[in-house]
Amino acid sequence: MKENYVYPARMEFVDGNYRVRFIDFPDMTCDEEPTKKEVLESARESLVLKILESLDNGEELPKPTESEEDVIYIHIWLPYYRNISKEVYIKKNVTIPQWLDILAKRKKINYSAALVKGLEHELEKDNEK
Repeated sequence: MKENYVYPARMEFVDGNYRVRFIDFPDMTCDEEPTKKEVLESARESLVLKILESLDNGEELPKPTESEEDVIYIHIWLPYYRNISKEVYIKKNVTIPQWLDILAKRKKINYSAALVKGLEHELEKDNEK
């Protein structure tokens, strides 16, 4: 199964908002957003949903248009998005200081939940940079 999909799109600025239109999916609509970052995230989400829906329905995806001028390319690595929708968990072994283990046990802290929360927090900080 193919894992990577790259489709060209055009970004427009209309009435104070950015809009993305996919060349190979003319009927697909994406939300208009006030910033480029937000509209690209919205476009990526729309493209992921379109690809997953098409694949789940056994539909053939269009071949990406090549040699277009003034386009941006939206890349989708499908395994990542499939895992997000399935919420697949993997086991990780971690090493922590003994004093931290003692305090966490006293407070009955769930290590897995704490690790997930901490990683999500760190990733949010990285995205803000």
